[in-house]
Amino acid sequence: MSYQAVTSDEEDQNRPEREVKTLNNIRGWYLYCFSSEPFIVSAVSTYVPLLLEQFARINGVLVKDHSVKCGSSDEKCVLGLLNNSVFIDTSSFALYTFSASVLFQAVLVISISGLVDMWNSVKFRKNVLIAFGVCGALSTIAISQLSSSQYYSLALLSILANCCYGVVNVVGNSLLPGFVRDLIDYNSHFKNSTVEDVTSVTSGRGSGVGYIGALIVQVCSIFLVRMSKAHDNIQVAVLLVGIWWLAWQFPLTWLLQDIIPPLIEDEQLQIRPSPKYLTYGWKSLYEALKHARLLRDVMIFLLGWFIISDSITTINSTAILFAKTELKMGTLGLIMVSILSLLSGIAGAFLIPQVLSYQLKQPPQRMMMSIIGWASVIPLYGTLGFFFDSVGLKHKGEMYMMAIWYGIAMGGLSAVSRTIFSLIIPSGKESTFFSLFSLTDKGSSVLGPFLAGLITDKTHNIRYSFYLLLFLLLISLPVFGMLNIERGKKEARELGDIQTLND
Repeated sequence: MSYQAVTSDEEDQNRPEREVKTLNNIRGWYLYCFSSEPFIVSAVSTYVPLLLEQFARINGVLVKDHSVKCGSSDEKCVLGLLNNSVFIDTSSFALYTFSASVLFQAVLVISISGLVDMWNSVKFRKNVLIAFGVCGALSTIAISQLSSSQYYSLALLSILANCCYGVVNVVGNSLLPGFVRDLIDYNSHFKNSTVEDVTSVTSGRGSGVGYIGALIVQVCSIFLVRMSKAHDNIQVAVLLVGIWWLAWQFPLTWLLQDIIPPLIEDEQLQIRPSPKYLTYGWKSLYEALKHARLLRDVMIFLLGWFIISDSITTINSTAILFAKTELKMGTLGLIMVSILSLLSGIAGAFLIPQVLSYQLKQPPQRMMMSIIGWASVIPLYGTLGFFFDSVGLKHKGEMYMMAIWYGIAMGGLSAVSRTIFSLIIPSGKESTFFSLFSLTDKGSSVLGPFLAGLITDKTHNIRYSFYLLLFLLLISLPVFGMLNIERGKKEARELGDIQTLND
């Protein structure tokens, strides 16, 4: 793309307008977090797994006798698929569905990211973000209208909604580096701030705002579930998530704006969206991997993040299913667990980056390793249940304690990981590299839930999955120990220079 030349006088004259637009973009970015985070935190992490297990149990049969319908929640049950040619544990149905949704999501977000990078404007990215946000919201609303016999439809709609969220997440995150640069360039309050500091604080606030949105949804869900005729009606809560996501798309249409000069009106210089650009993301991904020697720290980060994201994501879904099937917690109790995670997640997102970074002066990779150590306590505590009768997630009260512990880790990781990655990627390729981030973030979650599902199918005891999760967390520590942020920044500049010469 080419832009009109702008003189210094015009720059000064337009500065107040650009400062307002910059602040609106930051507000819009916070609103993107506020609108979409309830889906991943509330629906994907709590409601949809419970609903998948519930539908599977209603249509399932006993493990010991496939001719007897599943009845009491105390019984071990399996669901017959493909005309009863395959039987899987009812908890595994949720884990396998999530694993499949992540696989499709990874393919979609890489394809879409190429189109977004080629049409490099806030306006176009906003349109993509809103379009997929609306599609995801409508899919979520459709989930709330299914009958219990439609477990195939539930799985398909869950996959579709999660794919839409994946695109929204990548496009939204790709806006952050540009918004931070604009904030430093056009807002006098940030003139003396470093990109690293502003990115860290902005990312942390975005995560916190997203968790606040999810908290509001969860609190409202308690009242809706209690008011419904069936006090175990999870679909009422799913409906609220879909409506929330849909409603907040409208303010995004006027908050997110381009602040760069207008394009030259020359047809030959204009780039128009085209289906051929759907392959650009894959080509860019290939080019990024081909230049791995120049992106050593990006590769180190992505390897570590692949491992840690897999374990953190699987901890949540495993814990929720464990609480329902083993501790026999009801819907309201599980929503309370989620609320405690959100409250501590908000605290983690706002406080962890600032406390560890500003107060304890820890570099970003050390912050990451500290949070991983904190998170490792959760699966370690779960494995204690094999050796003790009174501790190790044997009682409902322990779930509330672990929810707080998990929330702090989740909030801190969400802010710190996004900060680190945005610092070590080449400028102008944010969507492509954040699709790579999403591939290792959500893409890794193909493996974790799938393995947890296999373990549950073989043992019919989901507690064994905690061994897998503990192992994944511990092996990520030495990987992040090799990370060097300053070296990563240099690598990103070098790759950017090579791409400029090639263009």
